[in-house]
Amino acid sequence: MKRYAFIILVYFMLITSVLPILIQSSVVTTIKDSNSQRDYKDLRTSNVIVGAKEWLNNTGFNSTEDWYDSLVTDKSNPDFYANISNNAANFIVTGDKEVLSSINGTPSDSDWFPEKKLELSIFPDIYDINQYGCNASHEYWEGSGNNLFGVPGNQTRNRPSVLWKRTFEMPEDMSDYIITSANLIAVFNATANINVETPKDNLTGSSAPTSAEFDHVKFYVLLSNLEDKVKYEVASYEPRDLGFGDLSAATPYGSIHDISDINMISVSEEVLKFYLNRIFEYDHRNFTIFLGIDIDVEDNYDVPDRDTYYSLLIKTLNLTFTYEKVINKFTSVSWNQDGNKITDLSPENYTVITNDANLNFKYKINQNWTSNTSSLNSEIRILINGNPHPETIKLTTANSTFQEAKVGGFDVTSLITDDINLTIQVYLADEFKLDHNITISIDNASLIISYSIIVPDVAVIGGDGGGGTKIIRGPDYTLLVIGLTAGIIALVTLFGAYQTHYKYPPIVRKVRKLRKRIKKGRKTKPILVIKRKILIRNRFDNQIEILKFETIKPQKIDKIKKIKKNKIGGI
Repeated sequence: MKRYAFIILVYFMLITSVLPILIQSSVVTTIKDSNSQRDYKDLRTSNVIVGAKEWLNNTGFNSTEDWYDSLVTDKSNPDFYANISNNAANFIVTGDKEVLSSINGTPSDSDWFPEKKLELSIFPDIYDINQYGCNASHEYWEGSGNNLFGVPGNQTRNRPSVLWKRTFEMPEDMSDYIITSANLIAVFNATANINVETPKDNLTGSSAPTSAEFDHVKFYVLLSNLEDKVKYEVASYEPRDLGFGDLSAATPYGSIHDISDINMISVSEEVLKFYLNRIFEYDHRNFTIFLGIDIDVEDNYDVPDRDTYYSLLIKTLNLTFTYEKVINKFTSVSWNQDGNKITDLSPENYTVITNDANLNFKYKINQNWTSNTSSLNSEIRILINGNPHPETIKLTTANSTFQEAKVGGFDVTSLITDDINLTIQVYLADEFKLDHNITISIDNASLIISYSIIVPDVAVIGGDGGGGTKIIRGPDYTLLVIGLTAGIIALVTLFGAYQTHYKYPPIVRKVRKLRKRIKKGRKTKPILVIKRKILIRNRFDNQIEILKFETIKPQKIDKIKKIKKNKIGGI
């Protein structure tokens, strides 16, 4: 029995070693590509065409053919534009820098128009724009008759004021820009009589003179939006000593006091930039400038008081500011190509499986991204059918020469469906200012797709022997494989049965069976057991019968004795 088991084992090993070869031979499909004169062999469970194909057209961007651009940006002032030139597809981030310097010099009455500071306020006696600038003249006179400028005396004309207003329209939509530098210079001069009471004067009169704030004027510049929702004072000056000089209250006029050209005190550049940016939040195109003069005089004596300002002149205004383009967050520009469908590989509508898809391209940038922008999160993205690939390329990694997007390419197999619409996108994830253009370029775009076409039977794809792919089936060992498989199953079954049951004698098999039944608690049939003495007696009696039978033949006496002796000795 051991020899039989060994033969079965050897036979089993031979069949299991040969069977895979036969299976492979039975299902192998040879694919001949008559165009490339190459043969492909692949292990499949049915007839299969395998191949690989460059899916993109015009991979070197020799023209705009097959490619089109798309933008997500402000259409009125786009942050991007795209073109194809010099065998590359370009993404241009459009920066800009402008300077406003047209508000300068002496104000003109063609641009500036007077208005009251408040609805109930009063104008000075004279207010106009002459060849020297914006001028106001005023004399406070409490007595009867007209003052120096022909205006009747009136105690209520102690706080006149005037504003000259100019509305300015920006050449650009300022919602797309930010003020990056600003400067304002406003120059004034003034002439007054020393009958004006200043903090430096020694006041004299018939009774003790009084003073609260003394007589004073204020020159200033305001910036505002058109609707005056926000209004900021950006420069001012109060010459508190204008009209300085002691003069008796009884004396109407004294000498003249002049203040030569003086710059108003402007806010800091940072504050001025903030004010301008804030104003343009309300109106993206327009803003208003006011040039103002306030006069504040008081009655200092118990006799009619006279305070004379001959000329209060805002001579020049120069406002200059620089503004740069703001690149908006979440804007993008893309180059796209709509490829053929995967199912187009099989005109007969056979099943097509995408085995692998690998995308790669080269990219560069014409200026260092980090040193020219504050955007660290902007990147190049890959999308297929609108679905993004998880890997991206940070623009901070771009060099001035072409480099591979990824060594070995991007595995985009999971994004491939029947449609294959590729998008290579530059995505700006941060808001930042940019005063010049930056160009990102790509070239040598490639999408290699390997595929399998499941063909139910012998077929020719590509037609009539003149080209295309032919399927040549290998020898069919199907019946032999089935037979050998059945043989292996039978051998394993027999071998297992022998090892677990038939190699034991009948009585042992009964005992093993009985032991199993006892272990499982089942009822057992009684087994007749013959004692050892009885077995020996039975065997002895059988030998005696043999001797008796042999004595009937005299010619065999010597043989009978020998047998008897041997048999009895073996009991």
